[in-house]
Amino acid sequence: MSKSTPLVSIGLPVYNGAAFLSRSLDSLLQQTQTNFELIISDNASTDETESICRAYAAKDRRVSYYRNESNIGLPANFNRVFHLSTGKYFQWATADDICQPGHLSRCVEVLERDATVVLAYTRAMFIDAEGTPIEMKDPGWNLMSQSAKARFRYVIFAGHWNNALLGVMRADALSKTRLLPTYPAGDFRLLGELSLLGKLCEVQDYLFYRRLHSGASSQTGKSLETRLRYYWGHNGKFCLPYSSLILDHCFSVWHSKLTFSDKLSLMHALLVRARWGRRRIFEELKEASTTYLLRHQLGSTNGPSLSSPGPTGESK
Repeated sequence: MSKSTPLVSIGLPVYNGAAFLSRSLDSLLQQTQTNFELIISDNASTDETESICRAYAAKDRRVSYYRNESNIGLPANFNRVFHLSTGKYFQWATADDICQPGHLSRCVEVLERDATVVLAYTRAMFIDAEGTPIEMKDPGWNLMSQSAKARFRYVIFAGHWNNALLGVMRADALSKTRLLPTYPAGDFRLLGELSLLGKLCEVQDYLFYRRLHSGASSQTGKSLETRLRYYWGHNGKFCLPYSSLILDHCFSVWHSKLTFSDKLSLMHALLVRARWGRRRIFEELKEASTTYLLRHQLGSTNGPSLSSPGPTGESK
């Protein structure tokens, strides 16, 4: 690796994140591991995000700022910062979360020490908009089994917080995945793909603070229409999140390097998962079909549209 190439690339996608952006950027620029680049992709924000980002880029040469002409949706913007990265390792960051000074160095230490680990992350503490700790538990994704089948099986049946993807990954491993898909909870697809490529290691210290607030994509309510606004940007399309995830997991398994018997075993597990979620699949179909009919009967000007950007923020 040349001297000009950073050890780590940090990618920060953002949309209307001015409320917490400065605190997030300060926490990243104060990392004890200083050999990194910080890539910001602004998803056509309409608040003060642009001026804040340009100010940070002007005062720190590690910061690069890019602005999309229009809102391309949350996943596409997350994927864009990875495509712009050059480091050996890669970390996604958000405009509202906080990384303690040792976060980057502790994760990199794990990856440098153990070549079988593809993702290292620290334990997460949840905080509210004011930064006050929230009593919530995160079981994590400490998947250190030698068996790729066992790791992937855990991803299939676990459904808790996915803070692990805001850890540090091997860029070459991430490049072998399909990155983030354009449907809610698609980050579990990516986590599954990474689990097939190697181990996921949890650093036991609480060095990542996950902020929960009304503008975060995880806090936008249960409406499929509302959630999809984050994921499609200006592309008015539909998807069936739960069904899509099951099918994507099937694709990941079938195209993996697992043995045929392991593939069959995981396919059976996915059938079980689909059967458990058949009510959710039915509700998705019902809601999507109802919304589709309403949009075509009433016209896009008389009701909510998927072509509008998400409410605020761009966080997982």
